[in-house]
Parts: sequence; structure tokens; C-alpha cells
Amino acid sequence: MEYAKDEVFQIRYNTKLNKIGEIPENWTSKMWEKIKAHKLFTTTIAVLSVFTMINIVMIWSFMKILQNI
Repeated sequence: MEYAKDEVFQIRYNTKLNKIGEIPENWTSKMWEKIKAHKLFTTTIAVLSVFTMINIVMIWSFMKILQNI
């Protein structure tokens, strides 16, 4: 029953085409579906970006220490 209710609210009347049509998906919902489908790839990219930021901060900090000597 819940599935039927969800499907009913996904459909609306399209006045431009003069017929009933589905609600178009926006880019965020499409991106969220791809993230949920490709969890390993998304996790790998997230971890690599975090490690890259940490690496940049550590190099910057090391350069500041070297300047103070």
C-alpha cells in the first residue's frame, strides 16, 4: 500500500504537453542515486580527497616550521 501511495505522488498533470507525466528529476537526486549505487568508488574518492587535504596542510605546516628556523 505504501508503494502505491509513493507512486501516485510521483505523477502530475503536465500542462505543456496536455497529458499526465512524471515529475522530472533534478540533478541532485540523480547524483544521490549514483552515489548510493557506487559506494566503493564514492568512498575511495572521499578518502583520497581527505588525505590530499591533510597532506597539503602538513606540507604547509612544515614549510612554516622551516621558515622559523
